[in-house]
Amino acid sequence: MFLGFTGPNAAGKGEAIKYLVDNRKFTAFSLSDIIRQEAKKRGLEPVRDNLISIGNELRAKDGPAVLAKMTSSKIKNMPQAVVDSIRNPFEVEELRKTLKNFILIGINADPKVRFERAVKRARPGDPATLDEFKKKEEKENSTDPNAQQLTKCFEMSDIKIDNSGDTAALYKQVDRILEDLCYNPYIRPNWTEYFMKMAYLAAERSTCLRHHVGAVIVKNNRVVSTGYNGAAAGTKDCTELGCLRDQMGIASGTRHEICRAIHAEQNAIIQASLTGTSTEGATIYSTHSPCIICAKMVVNSKIKKFVTSNYYPDKQFEELFKEAGVEFVNVERPPLTINILD
Repeated sequence: MFLGFTGPNAAGKGEAIKYLVDNRKFTAFSLSDIIRQEAKKRGLEPVRDNLISIGNELRAKDGPAVLAKMTSSKIKNMPQAVVDSIRNPFEVEELRKTLKNFILIGINADPKVRFERAVKRARPGDPATLDEFKKKEEKENSTDPNAQQLTKCFEMSDIKIDNSGDTAALYKQVDRILEDLCYNPYIRPNWTEYFMKMAYLAAERSTCLRHHVGAVIVKNNRVVSTGYNGAAAGTKDCTELGCLRDQMGIASGTRHEICRAIHAEQNAIIQASLTGTSTEGATIYSTHSPCIICAKMVVNSKIKKFVTSNYYPDKQFEELFKEAGVEFVNVERPPLTINILD
């Protein structure tokens, strides 16, 4: 999701963007950053009048959408970002053309409120009186297509916010907008979530009629092997024959010998041995905690950590792991959806 903010001076754009960055996983970009970099090259102070002049000059030289083009090329492959300092209609059109699902939000407030905010933040070059404040804003609404046209940009907004109140009211309006847009932030999974998701993916191959279990053995953040619970290779499984344990009324977590299946952890360890890959010092990620037989194999495979998000009925592993020094970690089940940029 890409959001853009436009509006007059001290309307609250920066505060809204800070909230999105700090609380809603957005990354912020400002068209003015390009102008500030140019001002630095020229040895000019980044005060408002200098920035306006340089911005107008860049638009006149390379086209009115130049700042938007340069920014959109940086962010078009990001999952979510917010763009500030949109001050020309051609910039709006460029961002809408190049960024998927771009939404422009216009923020405004009573001029007296905005002037008081400007005085309070005391930026270099800001006017000292309300009359000066209004006169500067007139310069930001030129009819020159290469200059700033803030009022026209505000009129082009998809959503408009009146930010004459306090920051709490502003945050509520921003949250309401995200809710209406069905915003679901992309969050890159950490290593634990990544490998736990792999374990659940492996579990989809299970042929057990009671529990679908998957396991992934990992060493130095590299997958050693995977496994899922199912019948021995080349033999009929329970999806074809039915569950013998159900037929005999055997409770889950007991009498493991009466079962056609090899457990996921066992299969992962066997697969590692078939490829001649050591499991010493490795971590095993499994959808379920181990039965006592799997726990014994984990210990003798010299696996040092077991990570899961679900408990199997057999709890005998706990004392064995404690005695053998195998770390056991129970984590929250990761979301099982796949979220990618397509």
